Amino acid sequence: FLFYGYLHFSEAGSFPSILSSVPEVIASFLNGGLLGTALYYFNKQLDHWIPWRKYFATRFLAGYLSNLILSLTLTLGTGLASIQLTGEEFFSGLNSADDDLVTKIVILFLSSLFIYNVVYALLYSYQHYAVAQIESLQSERRQLELQFEALKGQISPHYLFNSLNTISSLLFKDLPSAEQFIRRLAQTYQYILATQDKKYVLLKDEVDFVQSYYYLLRIRFQQQLSVEFNLPSGILNSRIPPLTLQMLVENAIKHNNLGGDKKLFIYITAQDNTYLKVINTKTSMMDGVSSFKVGLENIRKRYEYFTDRKIEVRDEEKFMVSLPVISQKNETVDQKYSA
Repeated sequence: FLFYGYLHFSEAGSFPSILSSVPEVIASFLNGGLLGTALYYFNKQLDHWIPWRKYFATRFLAGYLSNLILSLTLTLGTGLASIQLTGEEFFSGLNSADDDLVTKIVILFLSSLFIYNVVYALLYSYQHYAVAQIESLQSERRQLELQFEALKGQISPHYLFNSLNTISSLLFKDLPSAEQFIRRLAQTYQYILATQDKKYVLLKDEVDFVQSYYYLLRIRFQQQLSVEFNLPSGILNSRIPPLTLQMLVENAIKHNNLGGDKKLFIYITAQDNTYLKVINTKTSMMDGVSSFKVGLENIRKRYEYFTDRKIEVRDEEKFMVSLPVISQKNETVDQKYSA
């Protein structure tokens, strides 16, 4: 209707009366509806061809020019068709004898479509920001859920029951070891509680935790279990989701039989400062133990929060899990750790 009013005013010097121009107003609204629908579906398709996120400036320019061509084609086409059906003048301002008709319509669309595309781009930017915020919150919530699942496994009654049984047996035969065992057990729970709300910890803190955890395991399994650390100091300040190494050590023990003369060796090392590797030998499988896939899936999803690189799993002569190093520093001096 504003277009109709502008064309009428430019020709007659006054705005049209709605009551006396009902056919013209209806025709203007129909043309506007047709043009609006065409622009809507065309721009939706253009969003797929030229994504805003990757090519913002190109998408804006392409949208503006293509919208201008589409609008002029439809408007001039319907306008000329109306003139042909009704005579030389469909309404005042839309006259085949008007030399400035095309110029006026072009100016109208140049200004109005620029505003339209600016608003369209702003709406996209706001929507993209809102969606990004929602996805970030959902990702953080999922990360905390995974963290909670990992935490539940570490403070299970079964773990505490085995630890208390070990303490009970040590009290009567080796009091210093019992005292040290209690200290290490307290350290593990302190670490678990301190990291329950954290998305990541430093690798060196995780290593210290696993060393304390290994001390508890060594009291229980004696010489049947060996855990060795061989990590370059350059990656000790990198990030790692908490309890990751501990879960891999625990699951290696859970899925291998350590009875009799069977021994389990676990190596935690690094490859080219880009991957952490947790490697364990294999004995006979334990009966009635649930699949390791649940623990691996938990670790895999938590790593997705930090990096696009995937964890790698190889189940061959030895079982190996490769974890991508996150935000490693540049120091390359090797330092060996062994509990």
